[in-house]
Amino acid sequence: MPWYECPQEESYDMPDRLSPSLDGNNRLRFACACATAVPVAQDPWVAIVNQRKLNDGTRELILNAIYQQPRTITQLAELLGISAPAVHRHIVDMLADELIHEVDPAAVERSRGSERYYRPSFPIVLTADRAALQPVLEDIAADMATVFRQGQEALANTFASTSLPVRGESIEMLLHYLYSTATRLARAQLEADGDLPPWPEHADGSRWVWWAEEAPGLEAR
Repeated sequence: MPWYECPQEESYDMPDRLSPSLDGNNRLRFACACATAVPVAQDPWVAIVNQRKLNDGTRELILNAIYQQPRTITQLAELLGISAPAVHRHIVDMLADELIHEVDPAAVERSRGSERYYRPSFPIVLTADRAALQPVLEDIAADMATVFRQGQEALANTFASTSLPVRGESIEMLLHYLYSTATRLARAQLEADGDLPPWPEHADGSRWVWWAEEAPGLEAR
């Protein structure tokens, strides 16, 4: 969602309004809503950060250990060198935060009796998958870059009519803001038109989308 009110804003059931207690003293919207205490749903992944769903390295270690194959608490404890009770506490919290879910591998894959297996609840883009998608993504990125370049003259003309130059701001310092705002507006339009899915609501009432991408070079390991 954009940082300011726009025509599409009313159509989204998002926590994008300031609470009454914050309204008078928190008027600014910063570059990333993940860096503010104000509950503004600026991007579909902000709730992950603001609600501290990945607030320590152990959770990341667990996710890295289970994205290629589901594992049990005992297996994770042995692999990561962490006590099973500590892993269990993290698993309980990650289940509640919907970062992982339980899976039921085939009986032949079970080596630990009735222990439960877990895997991430969000998409993982493997290195090979990214390589296959890369040419199409580069074409889309090139089109986006062309459109932004074509709009810079109009942006500069409009910028000159605002209070920004009078206040000593330069358009060069605002180009990242302008590009980021344009992409957010495009996403809002795609969501409104049904070309992008709505942000799913989770059990705790928050709405967010999350994913991960495998680091380059891991496909050969």
